[in-house]
Amino acid sequence: MRVDLDKYLLKVEKPGQYLGNEINSIHKEKFDARMCLFFPDIYEVGMSNLGIRILYSILNRVEGFSLERGFSPMEDMEKIMRENDVPMFSLESKTPLKEFDVVGFSLSYEMCYPNVLNALDLAGIPLRREDRGEEYPLIMAGGTCMVNPIPMEKFLDFIVIGDGEEVMTKIAKILVENKDRSKVEKLELIKDFDGVYVPSIHKRDKKIKRSIVSNLDDVEYYEDQIVPYINIVHDRATVEIQRGCSRGCRFCQAGIVYRPVRERSLDKNVELIERMIKNTGYGEVSLSSLSSSDYSKIDNLIKIIKDRYDHRNLGISLPSLRMNTHSVEVAEDISGGKRTGFTFAPEAGSQRMRDIINKGVNEEDVLETAEAAVRGGWETLKFYFMIGLPFETDEDVKGIYDLAKKVVDKCRPINKRLNVTVSVSNFVPKPHTPFQWAEQMNFEEMKRKHTMLRDLFRGQKSCNLKIHDMKKSYLEGFLSRGDEKISDLIELAWKNGAKLDDYKDNFNIWKNAIEELGMEENEYLKPRDMERELPWDIVDISVDKEFLKKELKKAEEVALTPECRTKCSNCGIRKRFPNCMVIAK
Repeated sequence: MRVDLDKYLLKVEKPGQYLGNEINSIHKEKFDARMCLFFPDIYEVGMSNLGIRILYSILNRVEGFSLERGFSPMEDMEKIMRENDVPMFSLESKTPLKEFDVVGFSLSYEMCYPNVLNALDLAGIPLRREDRGEEYPLIMAGGTCMVNPIPMEKFLDFIVIGDGEEVMTKIAKILVENKDRSKVEKLELIKDFDGVYVPSIHKRDKKIKRSIVSNLDDVEYYEDQIVPYINIVHDRATVEIQRGCSRGCRFCQAGIVYRPVRERSLDKNVELIERMIKNTGYGEVSLSSLSSSDYSKIDNLIKIIKDRYDHRNLGISLPSLRMNTHSVEVAEDISGGKRTGFTFAPEAGSQRMRDIINKGVNEEDVLETAEAAVRGGWETLKFYFMIGLPFETDEDVKGIYDLAKKVVDKCRPINKRLNVTVSVSNFVPKPHTPFQWAEQMNFEEMKRKHTMLRDLFRGQKSCNLKIHDMKKSYLEGFLSRGDEKISDLIELAWKNGAKLDDYKDNFNIWKNAIEELGMEENEYLKPRDMERELPWDIVDISVDKEFLKKELKKAEEVALTPECRTKCSNCGIRKRFPNCMVIAK
């Protein structure tokens, strides 16, 4: 069956997002098994996700396997779909999700959980796995959020935890080779793969070892990235030049769950970029990483790209730079005279707080980098901070204002047109980090600290303060460190209208659902007992829990841990990857 959308497309905003015939999209007519990879957000966000681009390219090379895409419809399209009984469909062939062998959801942000249920409901697929017979597809999920699979496990037949390239390729081959077997038989065939959690089989009795790609040079290229017809959030070719981060910031989940650092070789990066530019026609390439300027060959890579594509005026972007003058030099080298904005992430205002989170940056670094950027021609500087971190005092919060003022005082005499934006988010403790046991700010504390910052910044010239929505931070805290009870919360909130939370305020819906279920706020925001099992301990992230405890203790003592490239901190990853220090050497 093919869903006929033609008569509806001119009635909705951005109809190009529903076409599915973009440059480099893949349309297979013959296959033995097929899957819809669904990103539970709108197209322009989902198509900016590098994981979707990688898996789409790699899995469609598996013989006999077809991978299509799906995205959450915008509200105008969903209204039409519900009024006209149009089922949720894949993008390429407009096939209803119900007709696929597998529907897989990519989950990188907890607030997208209700969107998963909404997509299943639009598809006519029962939400809970025990209600789905053989006539329905297997429902799975992967992505960073699944390092705590418990809040979503009631809705999923299996979950992939960790790097997806190798394990998803193995799963695709199993599905092709066993196309006529039952869903239970297929689950039995994949249950022992690294990274695969099958709730109905494992029943939380087995530690699930995170799937890890050991060598990025061995991963197939994804040079044929799709080129959308409409503008998307990150509309450029994207190359992951390395995976993981060696810095060890104690709040950062990605820094733990993507260990160890693995660099793609210089030659492989250059070759991948060359193929990508040829196959997409993009005029800009993003050199993606958790810390792009830490890539050991970054200067060589930029020089080669610039020399090779100088005639095409190819743009180069680095999404994450360290705070040092070398980063400014790198930014100057790739900007080609364009000076849009320079972004810093000191995370905390006071030196004490930066040492607590193991940021490895001092005030002099911040000021020197800011001055170098302004002297280099940048007029807009953006700083990211967090409040509500463990062991934080009001003086630490005030330090955000103090640091911003020092930047303005130092840099405004150089350029009177200087504009500084200070963006402040509310800290949410995440699983598998040293701060996973920490207390999260409640509403009253967030309001108090927000008021303090607004009072401090009021009247400050050349400085604009932005504070993240406290409602979303509050809810994210419930979902990220949730247990099985959170499944009921997600389901009830969705039934009452919560979806697409990034685009509208559904907070009262969530709050009413929390009250209806009799859930205690403090149960989810309070500090966790360090000696008790945590819901997400079912996942073996390959970093020792004792290491996380030691890091929390060092945070309390305001003690630093050297970055991995300097000295091994014995986090536990070497038990699985004895050569993870090769990059450091």
